Amino acid sequence: MKKFSSIKNTGFTLVETLVAIAILSLAITGPMVIAEKGIGSAIYARDEVTAFYLAQEAIEYVRNVRDTNRIGGYAGGWLWEFGATGANCLDTSGQRCQIDSTAGTPAGSFTSPAPGQPNAVIQSCTVSNGFCTTPISFNSTTDFYGYGSGGAWTPTQFTRTIDIKEINTGVEALVTVTISWQTGIFNPRESFTVAEHIFAF
Repeated sequence: MKKFSSIKNTGFTLVETLVAIAILSLAITGPMVIAEKGIGSAIYARDEVTAFYLAQEAIEYVRNVRDTNRIGGYAGGWLWEFGATGANCLDTSGQRCQIDSTAGTPAGSFTSPAPGQPNAVIQSCTVSNGFCTTPISFNSTTDFYGYGSGGAWTPTQFTRTIDIKEINTGVEALVTVTISWQTGIFNPRESFTVAEHIFAF
């Protein structure tokens, strides 16, 4: 008599399959969350560094205008351009202004116009709650930030406000530059302020 051995088919049960899928999902999700957090932190750090340099640029321009006025001996005073009509940065009645280093002829020129004439780089801005609301734009051709429009200019999430208080008339002023930005639509709006005392040397 011939004996037949039975062959038992083995495989994964439904429960085992579900457990395997759950473990695999957890193994994939962890690294993806870490990567997402890392990318988010890198983007935030990039925006923070950009904001710092935009603030520093404004401080440097104010310094250079101060130096140019003092060396040139302008009768209008060491800060007269910052109080010009239409671009008043001197905080006597809540005025604020913005600086566009790509404006002027040549662009960003430190050559002061005649007293009483506006400086194209120093511009008025729309103010809300004490801060300028006009976004800074980025030029993808020149890689410069400014307030241009059209062509290669694209608005960014950054705004910049310049405020100058003359603490001691003709001697000392406090320059305050506030940068505001938002990284991503779900993050809160960030801002920081750089302040520096300048003197009529």
